[in-house]
Formats: sequence, C-alpha cells, structure tokens
Amino acid sequence: MSEDSKQAAAQEATAPTPAKAPIPISEQSSIHRKIPRAVFIEDVEAWVDKYGEEDLFAQMNELLQKYKFMEGTLVRQKASMRGKLPEIKRTLEMVALLKQKHDGDEKEVDTNFLVSDNIWAKAKIPNNTGKVGLWLGANVMVEYNFADALTLLSKNLSNAQTKLTDTIDDLDYLKEQMTTMEVNIARVYNQGVANK
Repeated sequence: MSEDSKQAAAQEATAPTPAKAPIPISEQSSIHRKIPRAVFIEDVEAWVDKYGEEDLFAQMNELLQKYKFMEGTLVRQKASMRGKLPEIKRTLEMVALLKQKHDGDEKEVDTNFLVSDNIWAKAKIPNNTGKVGLWLGANVMVEYNFADALTLLSKNLSNAQTKLTDTIDDLDYLKEQMTTMEVNIARVYNQGVANK
C-alpha cells in the first residue's frame, strides 16, 4: 500500500460519519410557541420502506420525548400563573380600598395583621399620603400613587390572564401532537412486526 493510499484510508477512518437527514415527521408551526406540528403518516408501509423502521421509530420517539418535556414546562407555567392571579386580584382590591378610604374622610385604616402562626394583632395604618408600596419581585419595592398602582396592577392582571389562556391553548395543542405521534409510533411498530 502506498503512502498516499494509507493517508486516504486513515482520513476515511477518522472522518465523522455523516448524520442521517431528519425524517419529515413534523412541520414548523408559527403559532403555539412554535411547537412543531406532528405529521400524521397515512401510508405507513411506504414510510417504513423509504426511511427504515428503526430510524423512523427512533426519530418519532425522540420527538415524543421533546413533546413530553414541553408539556412539563407548560404545566409548571400554568400552575405558576394560577397561583399569581389570586394574589394580583387581592392586591388590586386592597389598593382600590385604600384609595376609596383616602378619597373619603377616613385617613386611617383599621386592620388585623399576622404576627406569627395563629397570632394576629390589631393596627391602625395611616392612609394620608396617597401612596402605596408594591413589591415588584427580587426584594424590590416601589412606591406608587394610588392611580399608578391601580393602572399597573390592572395591566399585570390582564397580562397574567392572557398568558394563562395562551398556556392552556398551547397545552391542548401539544396534547393533540403527542396523541398523533403516539399513534404514528404504534402504526410504525405494527408495520415493522408485519414486515418481519
């Protein structure tokens, strides 16, 4: 063997094997957070003959696992949004009450507050400044006048409700894609058994 042929053989041995082209089992989606739409395979026998049972099965299973991961993420986001909505509503109601009392004759608010577990104390809170402090997160509190606070909280409530609705829609869409992919996997598996 000549030196050139040895080098060519060594390069071929160390060259990476080309990755197999992805099988078109999904299509891009411009809606639903760009979650790919699963393609329903009409002619399973033709697909198995064209792409091979093992490659087809592996890529479908990989896509199904990605769908399951996305589902877990969306479920957590939905739970987080459902937890935030009541808190935003209570805060909005409280700021509206403070504004109402401030606009009236009462410049103090009587309240009970939690000192520790099962221990409450009565307090009179002065309400003569026309301002309220809102926690923005990350241990940051900002002082707003009542009108600005109500505007901000109303906007936050609207955004949270929209995001919750979008997340629920995305979850429904994702479940449809998972069902389609599970049906495809079962049909490819059955075709592979029939071919053997």
